[in-house]
Amino acid sequence: PAMISLTTTLSQRFAPADLPAAVRAALGKPLRRAAPLTQLALVGALACLPAERRTLPTALLWQSTSGPRLETLTLLDEVCSGSAEPMPYDFLATQPAIAAAQIQSFLPGLQTAMHLPLDSEGVANWSLLLSLAIVWLNEGRCAQVLCAQLDHAADAASGHWLALSRAPLENSPASLHLTEDSANDALPDTPDFPVRLAEWLVRNDGPTLSLHSPVAMKLTVEFARL
Repeated sequence: PAMISLTTTLSQRFAPADLPAAVRAALGKPLRRAAPLTQLALVGALACLPAERRTLPTALLWQSTSGPRLETLTLLDEVCSGSAEPMPYDFLATQPAIAAAQIQSFLPGLQTAMHLPLDSEGVANWSLLLSLAIVWLNEGRCAQVLCAQLDHAADAASGHWLALSRAPLENSPASLHLTEDSANDALPDTPDFPVRLAEWLVRNDGPTLSLHSPVAMKLTVEFARL
């Protein structure tokens, strides 16, 4: 297997009312009729990938604890209590997988996307997303993978991102691989794992860091400083 490079760690937080402006700043124009999760995905993906990397074969793997909860409640309210039929957009907003289709015109290299719903607050499955990304990159299915945790509630919208590349980039802070078992420092698999990873990269303590999987597979994702 090739050495997989970590190219970006990114965490974004917005007040929900500020999200459309962030999209406009990233695109240079507004994105009409896009659900908040789609807007979060777009703003984060473009921040992770400079323009020259947006045409490379790309996969997007993202998880969400909130999911489209607010949109689903809105739709149910319209169906059960509203005086008119809900609009098609209101239904589409409850389908997170549609985000990839709306992003593709701005990220032409996007070939594959997968959404993973999470059911417990504070518990994520970065280990699954990163394991899948490593396997796909080693198989040559894509040149880069974006892994993300996207959530939005009435008071805040947040996105945590890790970008991985098959080809080493000059400024990559770390490489990552799957290992059988690891006695190294391990971080818990939480939604804000990229924040913890970024802190570890800055602190400069210890050459490797492992991600502890909540579903305790035999394989561990291990990061090594470059």
